[in-house]
Amino acid sequence: MLDIPSSGDAVTNAPWGSLYPTADPRQFRVYPANGLAMLRRMSGDAADPNAPVALVTMEIRHPATDSLTESSNKELKRLLFEHLPIERQGQDMAWAMGAGGSPTPTPERFVRYVNRDNTLAASMKAQALVIETTAYTSFESLVDVMMRVVDARSQVSSIVGVERIGLRYVLEIRVPVGADGRIEWANWIAEPLLGPQRVAPGGLTLTEWQGAAVYREAQPGKSMIVRYGPGLGQALDPNYHLRRTIPVQPGPFFLLDIDSFWTPADSIPEYNRDAVLGTLQNLHEPARAMFQEMLIGRPQDNLLRS
Repeated sequence: MLDIPSSGDAVTNAPWGSLYPTADPRQFRVYPANGLAMLRRMSGDAADPNAPVALVTMEIRHPATDSLTESSNKELKRLLFEHLPIERQGQDMAWAMGAGGSPTPTPERFVRYVNRDNTLAASMKAQALVIETTAYTSFESLVDVMMRVVDARSQVSSIVGVERIGLRYVLEIRVPVGADGRIEWANWIAEPLLGPQRVAPGGLTLTEWQGAAVYREAQPGKSMIVRYGPGLGQALDPNYHLRRTIPVQPGPFFLLDIDSFWTPADSIPEYNRDAVLGTLQNLHEPARAMFQEMLIGRPQDNLLRS
């Protein structure tokens, strides 16, 4: 598994086996002929299981900012109250060098603002601002929330530079299980993503594998990491702080984890609102294109309805 930073922390960085709690298949149908419908629309209604987006994150990493004081935190909460009225405490674990040069886990505590449905959150970390949602409706809606949060954050404590901008989609493709209890992923997923499935010995079925591909521009800047492979249950940590809008039941799924991001080629640029917005829009396009390449068009099926 490639150890490469990703946008947000919803999908754990632990070995892949830990991502998939045991869980029963759901009867999803796919409609890839409409391209990126799922990246532009996703029902927040748990009764509509057609959209496989489990989580979307946007992230801006920046040099360390001043810690929020009582007054600045109060002002930030006021600015975000319309969309994210609930204040909670979050914590990540970072690694620092301890005595003798050995790495030691160090907790990083931060403020997280959440909507009342517990499906949208903004985390204000010392060196990052992260937006996450499990109720994705459209890129335009989510980027609007991101920019509102960035504006609020920059009002109470200036962002002096930008070190990384990321957009990440975590998708769980679920399809009907055959009469023999198996899934022919080749009917749904593009052949290059299927790994050693075609060379499984007679009588044996390949049930798990993992893959990761890294794509970069010729000049440093925009990159994409795609992680893929089948699993059971769900890709997200079942104890994750956001509520899933689509109930998870046991069964197989195919993970598509698309992490599209930008990093500066050399010096850290100053924060510029228009540049951040433009970069997020530019990162969305290759994510859309990658999804189109990953699924096989079957217009008679209906897994990804528009």
